[in-house]
Amino acid sequence: MPSRTVETVTGVAWGKVRLVVFDLDGTLYDQPPLRRAMALELVRHSLRRRSLRTAEILRAYRRIREMLGTVQGDDFTNEQFSLTARRRGCSEGEVRALVEEWIERRPLVHLPRYKAQGIDDLFSALRATGRRIAVWSDYPVQAKLAALGLKADHVICSGDRAVGRLKPHPAGLEALLEQAGVTAEETLVIGDRADRDAAGAAAIGVPSLIRNSQGIGKTTFRRFDDPAFAPILAEALHV
Repeated sequence: MPSRTVETVTGVAWGKVRLVVFDLDGTLYDQPPLRRAMALELVRHSLRRRSLRTAEILRAYRRIREMLGTVQGDDFTNEQFSLTARRRGCSEGEVRALVEEWIERRPLVHLPRYKAQGIDDLFSALRATGRRIAVWSDYPVQAKLAALGLKADHVICSGDRAVGRLKPHPAGLEALLEQAGVTAEETLVIGDRADRDAAGAAAIGVPSLIRNSQGIGKTTFRRFDDPAFAPILAEALHV
């Protein structure tokens, strides 16, 4: 069990936390440099093909995913592909294939280079102090976690049958709490988007910390060795 003597820092009552739920993209790795690397690959691909077709389909897909996170339709797992296909005048199969290649598979080789600084030490400290680790993502989790060399006790993505909702809908987070057998008060969400991660957590009363480049405010941070995590890192040294 986590120690009850850990003090509250940056608004987080660490002594109560039994489950830490991480977002993946932009949280466990630095997203801007990965996006630049993938953009360069896409430019090269477009030049070789002498066509912007792939780039335009992927751009439409991302915009539709963002829209579906706000609209929250009943079947986003299929709508994301059907709406993109309709907008770009292509088949759903082509959209699925491009998403699998460019969003799920190709980025894997780059992920180790952009792994978030301090995340290995934090994962180790959380485990050493008896806390469990979960990952809640809008995209598939396992391959990216493996590429980053990280392991979680519980994982869930929005496309899982038991979820079927994009963030900020809290369905995925609720499923994780049920799996782990913890309450909202015993859980902490760590993400990189206030409008998705923090909003989804707040919807069911779960506190959150949001990673951003400024790290200004009680519920934000820049790196995983920031003061927000000092109580856990210090506690692990005495276990």
